[in-house]
Amino acid sequence: MSFFGRVRDYLRPVNRPPAGGRRDAWVHHGFRAAMVAVIALAVPLMFPQLTPSGFDGIDPGSVARQTINADFDFDVPKDPDRLAEEQDEAEAGVTPRLRFEPARADSSIERVNALFARLDSIIPAAEARVSEEGLPAAAGAAVVRDEVRRVAGGIGVDLSAEAVIDSLRVDYLLDEASRAELRDELATAFEGLREGVIRGSELDDISAANVVAREGPAGDDRVRAVADLVRLGDFTRAAREGVGDRLPAGGAALFQQLLLVAQPTLRIDQDATRQAREQARAAIPQVEGFVLEGERIITENTVVTEEEYRRLLAYQAQILERGGTRTTSDFLRNLGMILLVVSMLGILVFATFRFRRDVYEDLPSFTVLLGLVVIVMASAGAVAAAQGSPALVPIALAGFLAAALFDSLLGLVVVSTIAGILMGQPYFSGLAAPMVTVAGGVTAAFAVHTIRTRSQSWVLVALITAAYVGAGLLLVLTGHFALGEMGTTAALGFLNATVCTGLGVGIGLPLLEAFTGRTTEASLLELSDMNRPLLRRLAREAPGTYAHSINVANLVEAACEAIGADSLQGRVGVYYHDIGKLERPQYFIENQPRGLNPHDRLTPWQSAEILRDHVRHGLAMAEEARLPEVVKDFIREHHGTQLIRYFLEKARRDGVAEVDPSDFAYPGPKPQSKETGVAMLADAVEAASRVLSHPSPERIRALIDRLVQDRIDYGELDDCPLTYRDLRIVKREFAHVLTGLYHHRIDYPQPAAPGETSGDAGETPAGEESETSGVEAAATAGAEGASAPIDLEQAAQGDTGPIPALDSLPEPAEEPEGVASGRTD
Repeated sequence: MSFFGRVRDYLRPVNRPPAGGRRDAWVHHGFRAAMVAVIALAVPLMFPQLTPSGFDGIDPGSVARQTINADFDFDVPKDPDRLAEEQDEAEAGVTPRLRFEPARADSSIERVNALFARLDSIIPAAEARVSEEGLPAAAGAAVVRDEVRRVAGGIGVDLSAEAVIDSLRVDYLLDEASRAELRDELATAFEGLREGVIRGSELDDISAANVVAREGPAGDDRVRAVADLVRLGDFTRAAREGVGDRLPAGGAALFQQLLLVAQPTLRIDQDATRQAREQARAAIPQVEGFVLEGERIITENTVVTEEEYRRLLAYQAQILERGGTRTTSDFLRNLGMILLVVSMLGILVFATFRFRRDVYEDLPSFTVLLGLVVIVMASAGAVAAAQGSPALVPIALAGFLAAALFDSLLGLVVVSTIAGILMGQPYFSGLAAPMVTVAGGVTAAFAVHTIRTRSQSWVLVALITAAYVGAGLLLVLTGHFALGEMGTTAALGFLNATVCTGLGVGIGLPLLEAFTGRTTEASLLELSDMNRPLLRRLAREAPGTYAHSINVANLVEAACEAIGADSLQGRVGVYYHDIGKLERPQYFIENQPRGLNPHDRLTPWQSAEILRDHVRHGLAMAEEARLPEVVKDFIREHHGTQLIRYFLEKARRDGVAEVDPSDFAYPGPKPQSKETGVAMLADAVEAASRVLSHPSPERIRALIDRLVQDRIDYGELDDCPLTYRDLRIVKREFAHVLTGLYHHRIDYPQPAAPGETSGDAGETPAGEESETSGVEAAATAGAEGASAPIDLEQAAQGDTGPIPALDSLPEPAEEPEGVASGRTD
């Protein structure tokens, strides 16, 4: 066998009752325990750790319903928006940092001195080269001028043009005294750089009134007004004005151009400014207060102020940092949450195992049960994350589906399990959440059976909404809710009820019915519609069988209600229990005209086979019509394994040596439920009662007792859970229904003919004798008109041949005229 085959065989007990020993039991129960463990680990992850317990319902402007004292010291941080605003203000107030570099003045002076020193050296050298080479005067002057232009161009002074002003500049520079004069004027002007000169473009980015100037890396800081700072443009303009007319035109032009060599001695220090701004932001306190251990945070019955609310938020944040509670760590808190989920699911599993073993052993049903819990938990986690109302938790959906699929008590256990888990979540702590959720869930679980059709879903919506309103009112009266919160709960409860009912009726219930193979009350109600194709065909093609089914359904419904069985399932199952007779309706006595019996032309074996086949044909029709299994159970179990005794005895009377009783037995199985067991009894009782002459209460009860005891003696009820107490109640209900059906009619006297006198009051009225004799004749008529009394059990088959003689039953007791026989139990 392959690996997967071995795994499949090993896991086979998962979806069936453990019947193969200890290993099967471990697999069966262990798989379910593993499902519970997985859910227990997953549920805590579905909920955000928003707030610690005990602080629900506290908002600014609301009235506090509790007093809260600090369990430890903690800081109260500033509001983030307020802190950011203060930091922005501090940053904007930082004075820009400037760096004063007086060495730049020296550098400017050195560049000018270097220019003149170069001119002092190249001009004599050029004149000497001209003299040595013997160049003409004009050519020699040109050589000298070219050297001067080249040196001046090295520092940005353009003397290349042939304009008059350029010639004046060159001529001015060729004179040694003029060069010395210009050098001295520039040196004097550049000394002004030591007072601090800045470029105008840098000042445009400064909005502050003052700046801080620092001299050198370790120099002192000096605050200076922005208005007092000298811009580089102002410096050059003042220098030109200071020279005035002391220099000729060529010298003044050179002076103005050489001022461009000046470098500003003040510049913005970006790094120092950024550091100063960061220090200013960091200097703003991030806390607005400090709370000591034991200090009052919130006072009961007072209006919560904004300051108190911020202190409470700070307290909550500190609690969450310490593990989500005031005393436990993260590990212990998570462990406790897992154990809580395990314990609550354990209650659900134990209740299912103890009281609904069928649900526990059927894996799809058990999966649905736990799946409903998971779905509601996930939805509750989303509600908690959005900080929504507990009325939005769709617990009504779980209660509705569990009750509709299984029963209301199991729905109640599911709701209680969910409520217990929710109470352990920080967001849903307190009284409000469990009160609201339990009200909606329990109401849905018990009210689901009040709706008879899907169109009555609004009744369920109204009942669930009323439950939410009632829970909100109780919370208002107990001081846990304000009046406005009650209105919000009612509105959200209506929304929740509408959505849950719509999802449950329209989507959830049909899908889960198909997944679990279970039939709900809603489906049974749809099947009870007498306009269903099979039932209409039964009424049209086999009216006797149809009338029989209706009468049996009345008996089964009354009996099931009395013993606590599913009366709706019983009624609907009986509607369809004989649909197999549609294959050959004329072979069944209730559909035969009196005196015409097609079995007269058949052998006992052929007749028995036709009768047995109505079960097989009925199952085939049910399969074709997609009837649920609970209805098919009535088809296959309503005769159990009973013998068709009439034809069995007829075969024996025909002289056949060896007759196999199994050829005359229904295929079964025997009834497996209370409902099918009651249906078997009702089927027999109704068929026999139709041929009962003088159906007095005593004769009806005697008939019922004999037929029920016969089924007990033959073991047909051994596999169904009917008790002797149930059978006693069932017989009582049968008698009550049949007594009402065959009630005693008042004997009105026949009108006397002219000249005749009426008989005594105690005599039989005229015409009564003929009616009675007709019934008695029918009761003793055989297959071919001969009297052939047979056993009541044979008559109870309803399809076994001639009508029996019933002389063995007690005669009716004489009753006063005009009094109908009623229920005597």
